[in-house]
Amino acid sequence: MLDALPCTEGQIRVRTLEYGDAALFARGSSDESVKRNGHLPLSDYTENVVREQIDGAIADGLADGSLAVLAIADAGSDEFLGSIVLFNVRADRAEVGFWLAPWGRGRGAARDALSAAARIAARQGLTFLEARTAPDNQASRRTLLSAGYRQVGEPQTVTAPSGAVFTALTFERSVAEPRFKRLAPIASACSCFEDGPGGFAD
Repeated sequence: MLDALPCTEGQIRVRTLEYGDAALFARGSSDESVKRNGHLPLSDYTENVVREQIDGAIADGLADGSLAVLAIADAGSDEFLGSIVLFNVRADRAEVGFWLAPWGRGRGAARDALSAAARIAARQGLTFLEARTAPDNQASRRTLLSAGYRQVGEPQTVTAPSGAVFTALTFERSVAEPRFKRLAPIASACSCFEDGPGGFAD
């Protein structure tokens, strides 16, 4: 997946996690809303734990295409705002989860990150992205709908990356990019073709 990164959409950039993100990752993931809705694999993250994961499971997942734990960063300052994750990768689809630190909210960052993730997934040859969220997580549901997802099926009991079992709604969107005849080259709003750990939907 590294060949599709970084990917800029709107005011955010989706990129690989770096050592410099570790402190803000640890701080953001300790937020009560993230703990309640993010379903991260670990209950607590420290700077050292984040750095170890960057060198371990995160690096391994990016190398073999099975897992992408990525940073959501401000496109201008590159400040870490949260994380978006592609996981449960199958032949034609993957699951996406995201969370935002308190200082990253209220600016459309999650919506833009989901759009960037769709472009990244398309470049990997995937056709669909799925996301799951609790029925009472209205903010996540609104974000998914605004990013082009639609609810599919009925609520189901699922197991989150954290190991928690809960009732979730499933959302889905196609990531196939429309093909059309261009009269002249047009620059993409997403720079994932040009420039160069997480849980369920928050």
